[in-house]
Amino acid sequence: MIGRSLDRATTLRLGRTLSAQAYGQIVTILVQIALVPLLLHAWGTRLYGAWLLLSAVPFYLTFSDLGFTNVAKNAMVMAVAAGRRDVATRVFHSVFALLCAASPLLMVASAALILAVDLRQWLALDAKAAVSAPAVLLLLILQVLLYQFFLLVCAGIRSGNRPATEAAWAATARLMEGAAIAIAAWAGGGLVAAAAAMVVARLIALFAAYRSLRRLADWLRLGWRQADGAALASLWRPALAHMLLPLGQALLIHLPVVIIGGIMGALATVTFATTRTLARLGMAATNMISNSVASEYAALAGQGDQHCAARLLRLQVGATLMLIAAYGLAILVAAPFVLPLLTHDSVGAVYPFLPLLVAAVAAEMLWSALLTPIAAVNRHGGVTAAFLIVALATMAAAGAVTEAWGLTGIAAALLAAHAAMIPITIIAGHRRAR
Repeated sequence: MIGRSLDRATTLRLGRTLSAQAYGQIVTILVQIALVPLLLHAWGTRLYGAWLLLSAVPFYLTFSDLGFTNVAKNAMVMAVAAGRRDVATRVFHSVFALLCAASPLLMVASAALILAVDLRQWLALDAKAAVSAPAVLLLLILQVLLYQFFLLVCAGIRSGNRPATEAAWAATARLMEGAAIAIAAWAGGGLVAAAAAMVVARLIALFAAYRSLRRLADWLRLGWRQADGAALASLWRPALAHMLLPLGQALLIHLPVVIIGGIMGALATVTFATTRTLARLGMAATNMISNSVASEYAALAGQGDQHCAARLLRLQVGATLMLIAAYGLAILVAAPFVLPLLTHDSVGAVYPFLPLLVAAVAAEMLWSALLTPIAAVNRHGGVTAAFLIVALATMAAAGAVTEAWGLTGIAAALLAAHAAMIPITIIAGHRRAR
């Protein structure tokens, strides 16, 4: 079907990208599953718990580039596809200069904050973990800042419409970091050794990916000679708009747990969280599809080929709808058996909460897919702003509906939020096409 609708080169490229995305999912699951028993055995519960706490803190610095690397890759793909390598280089150098200026400032500010607060009390650490906590946090923050440079190099790799290579490097870097942590722990190292191993692994991945970039695009190299304030000015609106998406997602993912815990208690919280985890499994598959076609939309926009972009959208939406149907049926059939198995009979399927929650995730899968061609050309500002407003309104009403209808009420609120995003995204897509 795809082969009849798209040219052979595009079909092969999409196949390679899907394979690379699948490789990334396998690596993510492997690292997450394998590290838990390994680190528990090597460190014990207390030290592993301290590692989880400390490694969660620098997560918020993953947004330290303010979304510029994400929108830069779209701009670079469009520029190269349009034959404007000079524009792609200006974007690349401009974001690199921004990172070079911001990273030392963030590192110094982080160090000052870490030394000023009582980490033992703030994070409820025991005496052994508290001694090494400042060094661990500084190393983890350094690793996060190096990750921003890695993302920029990956943007350079993608600029020639090579999303498969980019995805493969991203997954390989995650695998290297996971292996580095495991080796450090099994060699008898503590938290500092594991954090230092992560930094070394990220540095190796960064230099290796950059060598790959230089082989693939010898015209593109790191530097700031062609850095341009106008290039950054053209990116800041879509960059900040990009930041609104994870903010809205965080509201809809984390706040319901807090609201349910405060109103209904621990059992309802566990029921909601476990059921939602199972229901959201389908998001990984639709994200794989969306991530695989995003670069194609950017390249087609650069070439001005709206007809091929429309065909690709029809294929993407068709595949997504089939996946949603299969996913919804599978979850509704399996949940009554899987939930008690996962929770040792502590949690069972609750109706109509379960089908409403599955419908909410299905709506999220659909509008997220429809957002892909819009975000791929950095025209997503209106949609992400609307999403944040919808998320805020939903959470403002969540307490009342939970008080009135319990888990069914919160699931209905989430369904309403994601269903409302479908026509908003469709309208934005039509405007982008025009």
